[in-house]
Amino acid sequence: MLALVAVLTATGCGSQKPTAAPPATPAASTPASSSASSAASATTSASPANLIEFTVDGGGPYQLGATLASLQTAGSLDEVTPGGAACPENTTARGKDVWRDVRLSFRKDGKLYLIINKSASVPTPSGVWLGTTLADLKKIYAGVTGEELTRATGTAYLITTLSGGGILFDLDANKKVISMAAGDAASLKSTYVGSTQFC
Repeated sequence: MLALVAVLTATGCGSQKPTAAPPATPAASTPASSSASSAASATTSASPANLIEFTVDGGGPYQLGATLASLQTAGSLDEVTPGGAACPENTTARGKDVWRDVRLSFRKDGKLYLIINKSASVPTPSGVWLGTTLADLKKIYAGVTGEELTRATGTAYLITTLSGGGILFDLDANKKVISMAAGDAASLKSTYVGSTQFC
């Protein structure tokens, strides 16, 4: 099964090696023939729920638009917290198992609208891991609409697909990825630049 996941994960990946040490998994060669636009989201024939990767649509069972109720019924959530000072009408949760460092935000209607990946074990299909540099992000996503964003002393890099989905890569002072947020690209941009909450 691990071999299958490794082969499927390699599909659609860029040719850049991660700058952060990936988890110990079997090595797989990375095809260089995929287009950059397909690298921004999962394009393999396998179910997204079976792949250990983070895309503009989410990761594993945590796909944008999934409902809080269905994920709770499946036993896929930990630390479910309704409300909060920042976004009182929303509910937050975290994933389980390999997804435990993935944070989830649900709107009042119960739909998942934001997924934040802080896991060193969950890369993008194109090979971006926590620790990947901004320079490498720009190479990996050369064929995708991307822009560098700033707020106060912070920096991020946003990629946007034709569907309007995006991944916001939050960067540290050394311009290395410290987290990835998937959601509506326009909302990710306005929230980041405006220094507001992702409500």
